[in-house]
Amino acid sequence: MGSVIKVTCLEKSYGSLPVLQKLSLEVHKGEVVALIGSSGSGNSTILRCMAGLEEIQNGDITINGRSLKTLQKGYYGIGMVFQSFNLFPHYTVGNNIMKPCMTIRKMPKELAYEKAMALLEKVHLVDKFHEYPNNLSGGQKQRVAIARALAMEPEIMLFDEPTSSLDPELAHEVFATIKDLAKEGMTMIIVTHQIEAIKHFATRIIFLHNGKIEADGTPHYILQECPNPNLQAFLRRVEFDDL
Repeated sequence: MGSVIKVTCLEKSYGSLPVLQKLSLEVHKGEVVALIGSSGSGNSTILRCMAGLEEIQNGDITINGRSLKTLQKGYYGIGMVFQSFNLFPHYTVGNNIMKPCMTIRKMPKELAYEKAMALLEKVHLVDKFHEYPNNLSGGQKQRVAIARALAMEPEIMLFDEPTSSLDPELAHEVFATIKDLAKEGMTMIIVTHQIEAIKHFATRIIFLHNGKIEADGTPHYILQECPNPNLQAFLRRVEFDDL
């Protein structure tokens, strides 16, 4: 099976600080890949490069065999959900989803409404259609952000620490939504420190250290068998409890 995403010898620096060092990885259709590692290890930078939010300095990223360097802006193959919810506070929940559908996808208002309702049903927030974001909990805001990203009909979803600002109960709501997407076969890459939450539905876990991949394998291998000392130290820091 071919790669949906292929990263080849990706290099990225901020000034004299190298963040990614000749990093290469492949993600296949339907995989749910969790990227773990200490802050500053390069995980978020990889996602931002995949989403076209960071310039690729050296190396390449291809989506279904097409280089991001040649894809036009407005390519809808990737959706991204950030740490901060990035909802428009002056729009209702419904309009947060409908407006991008109408402006970016050029959908008629009626179709955009149907799309928004269907996606809010998927994330269990139909009753919040007319609410404003400020009236929602953090978990509800993030689920609206997921619905808005899905409205662009992406083939791949990227999540950058989607629950880092949420307490455990609200984080559980968000991960339940992501888990549902995994069951539907959505290809996803998730940067997170919430290892306990993702270990049951991630198909792969990749550990980064200082901009390099130091371990890559199944959740069972990474969390119970991999001898890499940097990984072991990281897992102790995030207080992961063995099965």
